[in-house]
Amino acid sequence: MFRRFLLLFCLLCCTPAWAAFDPVGISLAAHVNKTSLTMDDELKLTVTVDGAAGDITPTLPSLPAFNVFMSSSARQINNFHATSTFEYVMLPRFPGKAVIGPISLHYGNKTYQTEPITVTVYRATQAPARPPAAKAPSGAAASARKAAPVAQAPANMPPLERDLYNLAARQGQKMFFMVAAASDKNPYVNQTVLLGARFYYARPFVDNAPYSAPTPSNLFMEEISTSEGQQIIDGKTYSYMEKRYALSGVSAGPATAGAASVKYIPAGRLDLSMFDRMFASLSQEAQLVQSNPVSFTIRPVPAPNRPASFYGAVGTGYTVSASLDRSEVEAGEAVNLTVKVNGPGNLKPTAELKIPPLNGFKVYDVVATSGSVPGNGTLKSYKIFKTVLVPVSSGLYQIPPLAWSYYDPAAQTYRTLLTQPLSLRVTPSSKVDSGFDFATQTDLNGGLRTLGTDIRYLKTHPFEGQADFLARLGRSSAGNIAFGLLLLACALYALTDKQTWAGKRSVSKARANLKRAESPEAVAEALSTYLSVRYGVHMASLPLRDIAAALQARGCPAVLLASFETLWKQLDAARFAPVDLQGQGTASLARRAAQWISDMEKGKRK
Repeated sequence: MFRRFLLLFCLLCCTPAWAAFDPVGISLAAHVNKTSLTMDDELKLTVTVDGAAGDITPTLPSLPAFNVFMSSSARQINNFHATSTFEYVMLPRFPGKAVIGPISLHYGNKTYQTEPITVTVYRATQAPARPPAAKAPSGAAASARKAAPVAQAPANMPPLERDLYNLAARQGQKMFFMVAAASDKNPYVNQTVLLGARFYYARPFVDNAPYSAPTPSNLFMEEISTSEGQQIIDGKTYSYMEKRYALSGVSAGPATAGAASVKYIPAGRLDLSMFDRMFASLSQEAQLVQSNPVSFTIRPVPAPNRPASFYGAVGTGYTVSASLDRSEVEAGEAVNLTVKVNGPGNLKPTAELKIPPLNGFKVYDVVATSGSVPGNGTLKSYKIFKTVLVPVSSGLYQIPPLAWSYYDPAAQTYRTLLTQPLSLRVTPSSKVDSGFDFATQTDLNGGLRTLGTDIRYLKTHPFEGQADFLARLGRSSAGNIAFGLLLLACALYALTDKQTWAGKRSVSKARANLKRAESPEAVAEALSTYLSVRYGVHMASLPLRDIAAALQARGCPAVLLASFETLWKQLDAARFAPVDLQGQGTASLARRAAQWISDMEKGKRK
């Protein structure tokens, strides 16, 4: 017993050592919350170490362009898997382009490094000082203050930062206010743009201030970062907190990001202690401040020269790769094909990759997964397509490159990426057939041979004792009538359109499911099942344009086709966006789906 305890103790003590020499390795990543800032802003650098055990600390490079004035770290362990996060808050020292060099970590017998990060620091321009007005009437002083020049952001700043800066500079002498701006107000469908909402304050406020995010309309929205900074407006220093979002248009037409809001309680006296401010809040009312809504015009992606391999992605900087989980298999064995797309923006609403027929393989349906990762103040995402290939015979096979296209809005053209070709060696199957080998038998006694018996029959004749019963049944008139009715029922059933019965059942089932639907996913599932059974349109593997083409080929009227496209886009938006699109709750979407099914059934009966 003591030996077992000693062995267990030694194993536990050696666990950190095993982790330090983990052959799988770890991952090291770094990103900043923004890549463009002014001299008054602060920069947050986040370093993430995934899979490393023990006490670890990454090594920062020389940072001559920044002063690091705050750092923090946190660790999370889930099922013996550790993830450590290190955050550094820095202030720029001078304007210009600054490069944060590779961040390194020495772990076990290997050194890991991140990619360099380039940040642009701008010098915040200020309005020229106003000469003091000696004896001006109050009305004249107000006019002079109103006519005073307003500080403008540097012209070469990115559009989002420039507009936020200029909107804040025009707010005058307000102590608390909010502004919002976007990097592009005229994007294409599925093109990702950035939205920033800033809460400015020149005085402290009591306790936490509840924040409400903008409400998107005809937009996918995802929060990507939070940052803080300062801006000098009319000689007064303002601090601000910024929420940044990635937006992409759902469909062509107008779109809106509603007003963000903050509810705060201003501190009555600046000389109060923190304890006194907590009780001072009881005697003051909360104030609400809102940002300006931001309107967009979503443009459709150009139809001319659109390749068949375009699945809806819009942007620049995409990459695509393909891989097989094995390089050699036997004939009849399955091999997994994985295609991964990386790039900017939101890849969730893009259609699934279509695998063309491959000679010598049976190809199964594609399953897609998607997600997003932090990307230096922007949204970076990925989409992974997986399918199963089964070779039917042995040989050396070459899987040709697969095409994946996207629209480049900067160059206003479509670009096509190709995966690398993949090789697979297929050997003959090693499975042995245990059946009887007729080729090895020479004497079959005239073609027949008894191999053995394994069943002992209770009767020597299969119809023994049944002849008398059939004879009696044939002489019965009631039996003849019943047999005739049975034949008539079978004939009627054979002449009946069984598709009509199945279609009616699908309508009833869809209406019942829509009444019970508690989420947009349930509404989409009910509608998808109805179209699959009633019209043979399998929506899970088709993009919207192919679904619309299939319905049109089956006689769907143009009015109902347009209504369906709008409903399906809003269902997609409700499923992917953080909030309901245009206030379309689940109940409203279910009623519209039920009405559309009823209209389709009325058209079918005409």
